[in-house]
Amino acid sequence: MRGSLSVSVACSLVGLFGGSNSAAGSLTYAVGAGYVEHSRNATGLFSFGVSKFAIAHFEVAADVAYLHYTNTVRGTCIGGPCPPSDLETSFIPVSVGLIGYLRGPKETGPYGEFSPSLCVSRWSAEGRGGSEKFTNVAAGLKAGLGMRFAINESGQLDLGLLYLLSGSGDIEDAAIRDLMEAERFDGLKNLVPFARLSVSL
Repeated sequence: MRGSLSVSVACSLVGLFGGSNSAAGSLTYAVGAGYVEHSRNATGLFSFGVSKFAIAHFEVAADVAYLHYTNTVRGTCIGGPCPPSDLETSFIPVSVGLIGYLRGPKETGPYGEFSPSLCVSRWSAEGRGGSEKFTNVAAGLKAGLGMRFAINESGQLDLGLLYLLSGSGDIEDAAIRDLMEAERFDGLKNLVPFARLSVSL
């Protein structure tokens, strides 16, 4: 199931961006960063994307983002607390969707974006008791609103808010379940202040 989802995303990207540039405009490449208010040990959000003019004021866009959290946790052992373990969680949302611009992608003005996504989450725990890890894939969603500022003919700066959502799922590793004192994780539900720099080639 997870393999078929990955193949579907790859085929979609080839179909969207593999055609002739002259038929639908040049490709635009973007890098972005955002602040994630979820954990004091979070690295923040980083993303890389590519988009292509579709129709009127819309671009078809695909991107990959990365978030990482670390926490020191303790389970409960017989006779007292267990030795501490470092619990690390990484989220990699892969999104394909649309960005709409009120005045067009080359002009200064407000924009909105909406992208269904697949979210790969990887969990690992390292401590005196050993190391444990597992990986999960869940459906998700990325939506955002913001303001685009035209720097020049080929460069743009976006400032806005992103909402990242992913499905919940079972914590498959028993040791990590014990450390988190939970059977399931809630998935992503983050509102992220976000900045993105785009360059058209």
